[in-house]
Amino acid sequence: MNYAHYIGTFFSIRNKLLHQILVFIILFIFLFNQSVNAQLKTAGIFGDNAIFQQGIPINIWGNAAPLAKVNISFAGNLFEMVSDKNGKWMTSLPAMNADGKNYELIISSGMEKIKYNNIMLGEVWLASGQSNMEHRVGSDLLNKAEEIKNANFSAIRFRIIDNVTSVIPLNDIVQRDWKICTPANVPSFSSVAYFFARALHLDQHIPVGVIVSARGATSIESWMSKERLNTHPDFTKYLNQRDEDSSHWNEFVRKSIKSEVDRDYVAKTSFLGLKAGVTSIIFNDTGFTKTSFPLTSTKMGYGSYWGLIWIRKTFDLSEEEVKKTLNIFLPIKDQNDHIYLNEKEIAQGVAKMKDKSILIPKGLLKVGKNVLTIRMYVNWGIADIGDRTTNCYIQFSDGSKKILDGDWLSNNKIEPTVAGWQDYYNKPTVNFNGMIHPLIPYGIKGFLWYQGENNAAKAKQYADLQPMLIDDWRVRWKQGYSPFLYVQLANYKARSATPLSKDDWAEFRDAQRSTLSRSINTSMACIIDIGDEYNIHPINKQDVGYRLYQAAKENVYHQNVVGSGPLFKASILQGDQVRISFTYAENGLMDKGNSLNNSFALSDSTGKWFWADAKIDGKTILLSSKDVSRPTQVQYAWQSNPIATVYNAEGLPMVPFNEPVVHTYSIINSPIKN
Repeated sequence: MNYAHYIGTFFSIRNKLLHQILVFIILFIFLFNQSVNAQLKTAGIFGDNAIFQQGIPINIWGNAAPLAKVNISFAGNLFEMVSDKNGKWMTSLPAMNADGKNYELIISSGMEKIKYNNIMLGEVWLASGQSNMEHRVGSDLLNKAEEIKNANFSAIRFRIIDNVTSVIPLNDIVQRDWKICTPANVPSFSSVAYFFARALHLDQHIPVGVIVSARGATSIESWMSKERLNTHPDFTKYLNQRDEDSSHWNEFVRKSIKSEVDRDYVAKTSFLGLKAGVTSIIFNDTGFTKTSFPLTSTKMGYGSYWGLIWIRKTFDLSEEEVKKTLNIFLPIKDQNDHIYLNEKEIAQGVAKMKDKSILIPKGLLKVGKNVLTIRMYVNWGIADIGDRTTNCYIQFSDGSKKILDGDWLSNNKIEPTVAGWQDYYNKPTVNFNGMIHPLIPYGIKGFLWYQGENNAAKAKQYADLQPMLIDDWRVRWKQGYSPFLYVQLANYKARSATPLSKDDWAEFRDAQRSTLSRSINTSMACIIDIGDEYNIHPINKQDVGYRLYQAAKENVYHQNVVGSGPLFKASILQGDQVRISFTYAENGLMDKGNSLNNSFALSDSTGKWFWADAKIDGKTILLSSKDVSRPTQVQYAWQSNPIATVYNAEGLPMVPFNEPVVHTYSIINSPIKN
């Protein structure tokens, strides 16, 4: 046997394998280093499925190696530039018009290449504000199931910006792809922005992109730059003294988030009340606070409380009533709840259930005394049970009810104290720095803004701040007087039976209205008729988006439509009557209610207000009052939750007002052609 031959063959094969392994290792190390040392990137706003604004130069920017050549390919065109000494690069591609096509965006530098697919040209809007703009299609929404099912629009795309705060302006965001509008994706979209985008897309037959940069419970000052906000005397001292060390800020945010996590952990795990026997009929509740039904956090003395509350309600049942009990109806609002009846838990999370009826297990109720006990987890001071028109009751099989009204008992001392609102994301400038600045200068058509609930107690200040924010954003985007469309706050809270001279929300809406006369190319959507007395987040977002688009249709896309509800123009004294005229009422006015009573009011020379008798007279309203011989002031829908039933012929609601008699309201808001 020729052993030498086999030995030679063995070593030959081994050497080839070693060579291949060595080549593989070298190639792996090379590719790994290329990946690790990769320097080419675009700004995080770019991604698959993006929409580029048509009709204006397309700004594209990012980073590469210092002084490196960067090539861009888009729509059959090639562009070349060189990054600066810090590796930053930016270019503007020529303006293009929407054509319904999908394009690739390819950026390369040296051996590195980035490719984004499915890019379209169309209309891009930036949607910002607080919770009512952030509110998602998948949350409580009118006709939610049907809306989600029908949300198939491949040319509507959303880019949702992560919630990030900073005390200094950030230059970038995390890179993510844009989301195409499908039933699977639409639940994460802003409801208001989606219905605006849908109306625009269906009407103009054009792709629509929406960048949503919104966060709940935020004030307007958190969305403004330091440079602009610093010019307002209410913020100058704070901004000049603020610690702007990013490491300190990040530590503050970390601790705030930890407090939130700890609070939620206690809310989920602490049930000291059960150990103390609070669900028992014989529990000694003499230390509890007594409150008459209906219950609210304010009535119970908890204000803007965050934490855990135990509620007790005792009631008597006869032997006949026990036999025919079916369920208990519990109209509760809180963050989360556990419901107990005679020591047995019968439900949890009722506040989030559409049907507030809880089945009562057979044999649980007793003849004589019974006790309903509720463990409520409360955020934002929302700890409500019932209201003026909605009772809590036991439902019987014969259709009769036992109303559980009268006194209820509450206590917030049994469970551990937890941290309250961690408002780090509500500090001046921090949302602008983290969620607006990194988006500039991505090309957009204009701005959508729905915010104000957090500032509602500071109407005079807001009258200055909103025009300042508009100017701030326009200057930074450098696109001229970009359209700014915003939503006036909806009706909310309890209704007054008498006219009011002062009301925070009414005055705030007027501050919002004043922007029309202070900032050019702005439009306001009035929603005074579609709010909810008990819910600061009304579920009818369809009409909000529609009304924003009506404003855009007139003032941005220049179609022959009426884009606003009637706006006060003048009030003239005619004998013992006051005649009010309006803009946006050329085709007449209509009342969608039973009467105009308790909508309009007149004041006398002493400043006392009286409801006015009102009637529609063509394009005007005629007012009179037997209690006011010579009115000095006139108001409409002037309270937090007014009766507001007047519309123009186009079906848009009249904007609330409070104005002197014989007064003309000036509007400088002539639309600018874009």
